[in-house]
Amino acid sequence: MSIYKPCDIRGCAARELSPELYRRWGRTLGQQVKAGAKFVVGGDVRATTSEFLAALIDGLCEAGVGVVDLGTLPTPMIYYAKQRLAAAGCAIVTASHNPAEVNGLKWMVGQSPPTEEDVRSLQRGAEGRRRKSGRRPRTEPRTLDVSFDYVAWLQEVWMDTPPLARPIVLDTMHGAWSCRARRYLQAIFPRTLFFAIHDTPNGVFNGHAPDCSQPDRLESLCEAVYRQRACLGIAFDGDGDRVAFVDNDGGLFSAEEATWVLLQSLAPGLPGERFVYDVKFSDRIPEAAVRFGAEPLAERSGHAFIRSRMLESKACFGAEVSGHYFFRDLAGGDDGLFAACWMISHLAHWAGKSVSELRRTCPKVFMTPDLRVPMDASEQRAVLDRVRRAWREYPQTEIDGVRVSFPDGWALVRGSVTEPALTFRFEAGDWDGLGRLVQRFSKSLPKVGETLRARYHEAVGS
Repeated sequence: MSIYKPCDIRGCAARELSPELYRRWGRTLGQQVKAGAKFVVGGDVRATTSEFLAALIDGLCEAGVGVVDLGTLPTPMIYYAKQRLAAAGCAIVTASHNPAEVNGLKWMVGQSPPTEEDVRSLQRGAEGRRRKSGRRPRTEPRTLDVSFDYVAWLQEVWMDTPPLARPIVLDTMHGAWSCRARRYLQAIFPRTLFFAIHDTPNGVFNGHAPDCSQPDRLESLCEAVYRQRACLGIAFDGDGDRVAFVDNDGGLFSAEEATWVLLQSLAPGLPGERFVYDVKFSDRIPEAAVRFGAEPLAERSGHAFIRSRMLESKACFGAEVSGHYFFRDLAGGDDGLFAACWMISHLAHWAGKSVSELRRTCPKVFMTPDLRVPMDASEQRAVLDRVRRAWREYPQTEIDGVRVSFPDGWALVRGSVTEPALTFRFEAGDWDGLGRLVQRFSKSLPKVGETLRARYHEAVGS
């Protein structure tokens, strides 16, 4: 698959990426802003990031912009610096939650995340097919430490939070929040005790993908929460924009449960507001938003799509199934540490009740995870067309792939952006209904139905 994804760039660092590519991307991005304009950059802890970041900076300097090098930082802090410095753009060398052998690029020019056309524009620039602008004088980068300003801002936001009687355990997964998250949270909530595991930066993440959305990556955190008798566990992904939560019994929050609790924490201010949600969420989430007085807006899965919708709709809150949480207070952006602070503050004001009690307030959900069926692009188009025809008597939406609504649930079929595969997702009113829905849907797709049923039984353990 191409390294050019719908809203960022990712590829194998050894085979698909090179310093020269980053230099060209830097030149192309620099030409999109005025000469001398501020452009902030940084990167994650991957072994290949420092070399790629140096090349990116070189390209930006060749384009004559005022580069501010923030060094190795979590992605949210780089976005914070862009806003704080009123910079024209930012660029981050990272592959987020992907394994260590992968790297990539996130960026923003102006106030909106990149569109698919912006990605194609960067591709054309790298391939030498972009019209060259006039020659600009080369600049030299400056360095800046934004950590004190960032922490002071969070301290001001949550300065009145009551203390928690029991500790909180953090898992930074050897990523960009390593050696930072515990110190920062201890400064923000000085009367609450924090412990951290996997808290040293490691360019290969100790051999594991730094993906906090995968339950198997959170087993150590669940055990640590139980062992420390902690009230909460918090995990971050490789570049620090995603977050996941573990309750006081060592139980992992589902995406729906975490979003439900955050919605609940926002409830007093939700009437009349808008809430943007990933189309892959259970229907219980938009129903909850309506109950709290907000207008739910479904959006295509993906960081840039949800952030763009946040800005367009002026929504107060947004959520993606993978653990991105978006806030108007962040100019529509997301920040794993900010979301963690919000959860901690809500728990501290919850009149002594436990996180597991908070978690149990979420309505019961009966749905599958993504069920992936490998196939090439031409096969994907044929399957999507067959889904449209086979279920044409039922309501369908195409925000992201094809979503078919049934009286007892729904089915979503969409192309994966990370691999040559279709992903299927189903929800029903109970577990028996879910099994029947998957069975009916599989029968309508003879070529992939057997594989789909097998993926379902693997997922539910039957």
